[in-house]
Amino acid sequence: MLSSIRKFSKTFAAKIFIAIIALPFVFWGMGPIFSSGKKNVLLEINDNKINSEEFITYIQKINLNRDEVERIGKSKIFDQILTNYISEKIIAIETEKKGIQLTDRALKNILINDKYFLKDGKFSRTKYEKFLLKNRYAAPIYERSVANVELKGQLLTYYGGGIKLPKFIINDSYKRENQIKEIDFIDLNKIYSKNTPSEEDVKNFYEKNKGLFKEKFKTFRYLELTPEILTEKKDFDEDYFKKLDGIENNILDGKTFDSIVSRNKQKVINIEFVNSRKSNQDGVFLEKINDTLLKKIFSIENKNKPEFINFDNNYYIAEVLDEKDMVLTLKDQEFKKTIIAQLEINFIIKENAKLLEKIRNKKFHEKEMLQLSKKNNVIINKAKINNIKDTSKFSPNLLKTIYKFNSGQIFVLSDDLLKKNYLVRITKEKDPKIDPNSDIYKRYVGKANVEYISKVYKSYDNYINANYKIDVNNKVLERLKNSF
Repeated sequence: MLSSIRKFSKTFAAKIFIAIIALPFVFWGMGPIFSSGKKNVLLEINDNKINSEEFITYIQKINLNRDEVERIGKSKIFDQILTNYISEKIIAIETEKKGIQLTDRALKNILINDKYFLKDGKFSRTKYEKFLLKNRYAAPIYERSVANVELKGQLLTYYGGGIKLPKFIINDSYKRENQIKEIDFIDLNKIYSKNTPSEEDVKNFYEKNKGLFKEKFKTFRYLELTPEILTEKKDFDEDYFKKLDGIENNILDGKTFDSIVSRNKQKVINIEFVNSRKSNQDGVFLEKINDTLLKKIFSIENKNKPEFINFDNNYYIAEVLDEKDMVLTLKDQEFKKTIIAQLEINFIIKENAKLLEKIRNKKFHEKEMLQLSKKNNVIINKAKINNIKDTSKFSPNLLKTIYKFNSGQIFVLSDDLLKKNYLVRITKEKDPKIDPNSDIYKRYVGKANVEYISKVYKSYDNYINANYKIDVNNKVLERLKNSF
């Protein structure tokens, strides 16, 4: 919408600031119900009492869209509006405390220089008024919203602006991502893969968790409505589609599956208790069932009621006869593979935990790493990582973890799914040099500033929590929601 609003709302700082103002309210939650003498007071921010009429006026100025209210939900959107309202109140108090002001002349300059309202390089009153009409804004309300955004920006500048970080902080930011690291590592999967769950392990795991292994099975029948069946021809002609329409109408009229397919009973396919993975009770995989057809049949909710199914120019009539949740058996090979995979993951978790415990207790060093290598006959690999973006050996997420450790440290490195597991030792580090006059240096100046400012805002969050007490009258809030 407006360039001034867009410019601020897209900045990293703005996102942090919005979170800072909103979080305290979330943490405090709804305060205790007020005494009977404050029945019309909706909210207290420290000693500032805000009555329900003031909040209703605020809501009315928002011009809420009825469809939006229904989509999000009245209660949820009320809570969002109240959170935003509290944010604005705190910002107003803070800007007043710091003597931050926006004069009428400054506000006018913002508006007349907004590219959205320019025509031939000059401010267009017509474009401005059209914008207000189109968005159902009253000029004073819109100008107030612009002023609020600018005041937020000035408050941000007050806390985080004008920071000039010393060179060592910028160099450190660059070093953290561009340091050359030489590492030794063992691929733990080569050790873990030697452990294969036995049949006894699988059986014991199954018996202990049997009650959890239930799945829906359905018995159904279906007939593929091909041209050969309906018209005794191979062509998808007009006569064929008339027959399809007739079948669909018969289903809508409540006719039974048997009556509709009476002439083709021998061609009906009957399937007894199969799951959505195409396995029957005995774990036999039924390949011939079309995957899409099975998915659509499993979406049928009513039993003993024919359904017309079509997809990709294929047409069927189908009927679910029975369905029940059944305990899976180890005859189901896909299910058995799932149990084996779970046992393998459990083993990896336990083995990783053992290594981590030894490392944490300072009982695992370079010597123990060599012993682990010899005992399991796996080599210790060496690698040189040039920077945090060097993906020649490891994925980006694993690299981020590696760069959290320093020379001499040993650690277990795993991805989120435990598909990759390594024991890593950083053997050597080399700090890179950066030219203070380079574009890269300028980029890291900006990056270091953002990191530093985020810490400032975090401190400000603690300040807000310590200095603002917010109480919301639940009874008044609920009454407003119900009357909206």
